[in-house]
Amino acid sequence: MALMATVLVAPSSAHESGNDGHISPNTNYGFEVIGRDTLEGIQDGKYTDVWSLNGFAYIGTFQDPECTTSGVFVVDMAEAIANYPDITGATVAEIKSPPDTRVNDVKAITIGDRDVLITTEEPCGAGTNGGAQSDFNINKPCPLTEDEEGNEVEKDCNRANDNGRKGEIGRRPIGSSASQLGRGGISLWDVTNPERPTPLNKSFLDFGGVHNTYPWTSADGRTYLIGTADTFDFFDTFFVDITDPKKPEFLGITGALDWFAAGAFADGQFETGNSAGGFNHDVWVNNIDGRDIAVVPYWDFGYVTLDVTDPRNPVYLGDSAFPAEDPLGRPYEGNAHAAVFGAGGDIIVGGDEDFDPAAVVVEFEGTSYPAGSANFGPALSDVDFAGEVVWTGGEGCTPDEVPAATADGQIALMQRGSCFFQDKVDSAEAQGYAGAIVANDAARGDAILTMAARDDAPTAIPSIFVGFGTGEIMKAGGSVSDAGILASGFDGWGYLRVLNNTGGDVTVPDQFPGPEPTTTIGQLGEIGYYAPAETLEAELGGENFTEFGDLTMHNVEADPTTQDITPTFDGGPRFFVSWYSLGMRAIEYRPGHFHDNSNGEGSYSWNVHEVGRFIAEDGSNFWGVHVDTVEIDGEESQIILGSDRNTGLWIFTFGCEDDSAVEGPFYCSQGTDD
Repeated sequence: MALMATVLVAPSSAHESGNDGHISPNTNYGFEVIGRDTLEGIQDGKYTDVWSLNGFAYIGTFQDPECTTSGVFVVDMAEAIANYPDITGATVAEIKSPPDTRVNDVKAITIGDRDVLITTEEPCGAGTNGGAQSDFNINKPCPLTEDEEGNEVEKDCNRANDNGRKGEIGRRPIGSSASQLGRGGISLWDVTNPERPTPLNKSFLDFGGVHNTYPWTSADGRTYLIGTADTFDFFDTFFVDITDPKKPEFLGITGALDWFAAGAFADGQFETGNSAGGFNHDVWVNNIDGRDIAVVPYWDFGYVTLDVTDPRNPVYLGDSAFPAEDPLGRPYEGNAHAAVFGAGGDIIVGGDEDFDPAAVVVEFEGTSYPAGSANFGPALSDVDFAGEVVWTGGEGCTPDEVPAATADGQIALMQRGSCFFQDKVDSAEAQGYAGAIVANDAARGDAILTMAARDDAPTAIPSIFVGFGTGEIMKAGGSVSDAGILASGFDGWGYLRVLNNTGGDVTVPDQFPGPEPTTTIGQLGEIGYYAPAETLEAELGGENFTEFGDLTMHNVEADPTTQDITPTFDGGPRFFVSWYSLGMRAIEYRPGHFHDNSNGEGSYSWNVHEVGRFIAEDGSNFWGVHVDTVEIDGEESQIILGSDRNTGLWIFTFGCEDDSAVEGPFYCSQGTDD
């Protein structure tokens, strides 16, 4: 467990962006807007996921500044389409969340003769901690309080798991550790009549927060759901039987601590980048060859697959490893965020969510080294981080363990371990240092992370985190000349990956145009990728790389009408992606394609070809995507739903463009890369 102590960043925190910029429309093709609804009551930046069932769409809300109007909006899709180009008037109901509770995720499924909406709940707003804590999360503790005798004790903080005993998770009744404010769990609603949603079971489970769920009906006729619990203790993947949605049955919970014993994560990619950590962020289940198989994006640990045919006894199958570098040679960030199966289960298409494209770089004795910042103390952009580095000889958990500074401007160097990062920096401050550096330990090597705060107590001096190797170099003596978020430190945004899920090796075209040469990739190895050019080329993001909004991908969903297509250069399984400020994207898995933006195609891809994109005239900020069918002019037609954080629900149709319909190297039907 000592190896696993890390900064665990709540997945919800990643979604909080105040950026008002946006990418202007460039080349829109493939998507056609046929309906919209701006919903009601929520302001910019706060709509979340979207799902639909039997003609009605359900859109969640993150939170407004006061977290007082969160909930779910219900939209009659036929009305939204009929109204268009009017963009209001199709909202037929609103489901309010409990106070200080947001709805991150929505799913809907028919169970028997009842349509059931599933909403996830997480605390938000003032006075809530935003998620559960655990003893394993030693770098992000619960705040301390006093008992009746005045002794300092750890506050409960909506704990779902006490001392790592996973059998206790979800067992306590609501109210035993959670107040009426800031509920965390799931709620089930009867939406057979979508205009009058009726609660079936509210705020079920005591996790301190649930981020995502996915329901499915198994071959045994029962309906289950898999969910993401905000426990942050490596038991965070839970299962519930919702066959009777009035009486859901918690079946159990699993996670990384169970999977280690089965050989998971042997690559050692436990944490990296500015949002370092290991936790379940999302879930998906498909029936593949007669078994119910789940894919669990587990942030820096990779993409995990489970056999959940018996959800009481889920079986670990495997996990992916991230390539060492992105397409332009920068170290991988991790952040596995969302994934779905495709091509009958032979591939997994997933995406990484990286909201911080700027890496921290420290200059030491004329050489640049990667570094991480801290979520406490002054921002590096506000101070000069320079001076002689003094190795303090240990972990520096108390001032007594740190020798006093002998000159102005010195920077204390300490080793990671045993206590909170903020404790170390406070020790350096108490001993007269102008700054602090925490070096990773030998066991965790050169992984870089952002140091989490112990609490909101002030820390006056700046600090950075460096890898073990960098720390060893610094121990020999020398000076830092500068540290900060520098232009040379751009490390890209999150993008889309394709993984082999055939159960064995596959041979695919290598990273070169055309069918030759080939490379052989093992199970859950990467066999393709796709990234809009803006995610990899620093200058395209504007000032500080973020001028035009969040350029990371978010969710992905398969086009069910194309999954039986045998992948070739000219066509393959199609997927739709919500890409925040880069709008909606459509891609196909087409072996042999290799793009590096040299033809002005605006993307980088390997064995993947872009076949459509859409960015609104006033800019986009798409969070959710969902594929469904509705009746249009008397015919069943496929639609793609998108939830824009600022502007609500968008409804699209998709069609391959003629090769001549758009200017430039953009096409969906057969074509070439020339």
